[in-house]
Amino acid sequence: GQQSSPIRRGAWVSEVLVGNTLAPPPENVSSIEPDSSGATTIREQLELHKEKESCAVCHQHMDPYGFALESFDATGQFRDRYRAIRPHGGTFGYARGGHYSLSAAVDSSGEVDDTGFNDVAGLKKILLASSDKIAYNMMKQYFEYANGRQPTLVERVELFERIPDRAGDWGVKDLMTEVLLMSL
Repeated sequence: GQQSSPIRRGAWVSEVLVGNTLAPPPENVSSIEPDSSGATTIREQLELHKEKESCAVCHQHMDPYGFALESFDATGQFRDRYRAIRPHGGTFGYARGGHYSLSAAVDSSGEVDDTGFNDVAGLKKILLASSDKIAYNMMKQYFEYANGRQPTLVERVELFERIPDRAGDWGVKDLMTEVLLMSL
């Protein structure tokens, strides 16, 4: 619970909200563990990891989304600097300022579909530019949850047809209602 994971966060956004299909990592690739000493940032570690072409292909569809969320720590609190954990002697030792020191600045910039962003607000603008795609993917997720299965081709077409033309005409509640009405 100390470290955030831009890879896991990015994979979730990429699959669930954006609708990208991600292949599982190859079995011979080791996971990237965050450097809690603060010597290197997770971005630097991922750049080294992406030197392998097989890794770079998948990470280009995950990392930008995950880095946009790096301004939030593992508990969702905003941060502008990473925390390097300091060793301490006791299991339940209390330190008013915590057992960490501030290290490198958080870089939450990235690029999606050749469009750059500086932070999560910039990513949000990019995602909202294709709001019908986001709405469809949310509805598809609700459909799978409500029915316990993936929609058929006919049902996927119907899901897409149920999305209102203007993004301002719907909210999450409206999308859920459409899915539930369809499932009756």
